[in-house]
Amino acid sequence: MFNAHVLLAFTLASLVLNITPGPDMMLTLTRGMTQGFRAAFMSVLGTFFAGFIQIPLVVLGLAEIFQHSPELFSAVRLLGAAYLAYLGVRAFWRSIRLDKNTARAAPAGAHRAAFIQGFTTNLLNPKVFLFMTAFLPQFTDHTVGPVWEQLLILAVVSKTLGCVVYVGIAAGASNVGGWLSRNAWFAKLQEGILGAVMLAIAVLLFVDRSAPAPTR
Repeated sequence: MFNAHVLLAFTLASLVLNITPGPDMMLTLTRGMTQGFRAAFMSVLGTFFAGFIQIPLVVLGLAEIFQHSPELFSAVRLLGAAYLAYLGVRAFWRSIRLDKNTARAAPAGAHRAAFIQGFTTNLLNPKVFLFMTAFLPQFTDHTVGPVWEQLLILAVVSKTLGCVVYVGIAAGASNVGGWLSRNAWFAKLQEGILGAVMLAIAVLLFVDRSAPAPTR
């Protein structure tokens, strides 16, 4: 269906885009540094599994709805921002209650929570849908087969590549976090750092006024 040059170009472009800093990368780095590899890995896994909903919806054209309804786009974006703000406040509260003896261990249920947060944060980002709709069709060709099949394959390749890249980032961040966690000051602040990152992302989403221009 794809010739080698097109698939290679798409893979390289996806790799570059996946290593570009963004909310998912920030959360992966912070999870790895503050709670270790397993929590970061579960967050990445949640982001990956969000694709099981995003990809079919993109292929079916949900992004077109966002394109024609800036209000819906804004509503979903603000819902995601509110969720991140809630998570940030909870992390700050845990930081206040944390003592030095328990700071090095991830809170009970942290790994499951990391999966849910990774899944929800990625799923509630409407720009993921818009990006996939704008990016993937550039590598399709209606003369070589059904476009929807090509979009499906490209989306799966992109999500899988992103998962691999982020697992590597999670491993690197957890190694750094392991060294830092031996310092009492960092052990005390680790939940505060996680909360600050989540709140920062939430603020960026709240103040981001960009929305898809309605088409006629």
